[in-house]
Amino acid sequence: MFFWKKRRKTKRRQAPPRRARVTEPQRQSYRASFEFGVAYAVGGRPGSRTAIATDLSAHGLRLIGDEDFPEGSPLELRFTLPNDLVRNVQVEKETVEITPRGKIKKKIMVPPEPFKEMTVRARVLIAYFYVRRRKFAHGVQLVDVEERTQEEIQRFIHVWQIRQLRERAHQRGE
Repeated sequence: MFFWKKRRKTKRRQAPPRRARVTEPQRQSYRASFEFGVAYAVGGRPGSRTAIATDLSAHGLRLIGDEDFPEGSPLELRFTLPNDLVRNVQVEKETVEITPRGKIKKKIMVPPEPFKEMTVRARVLIAYFYVRRRKFAHGVQLVDVEERTQEEIQRFIHVWQIRQLRERAHQRGE
């Protein structure tokens, strides 16, 4: 005599929801991971406060501070990109030397021009609590950025990348 066990229908356990993450290849532009100070003003409120900015890209940054903003909040950011982080980096510059034989193009290594204070408008895309620091963090998108300011941010990021590549090459002994 055979006894068959009836199988109970059990509910499959659903995997917990996974947080969406944007990986580096999916981003529109490179993010430079360093920290610098920012003064910000919230649209419609007088006065300004300070926070820390990190993960700078040509299109946005992460703002870390004591204040929480709802998504979509308009901000005005005022900051100077940290010149001391790229002070020792030499960049290639093309010059023209006039000689009796004609013009000769030369490439020389020079320090980058210092960065000046800039003011940009931004809006909060995402807000969350940064547990490790016990602070609020916000993904911020830069909006209506002047062309000159955009170029300065991209120039800084380019010099930052050169510094990072040279440091890695030095660590590998190249």
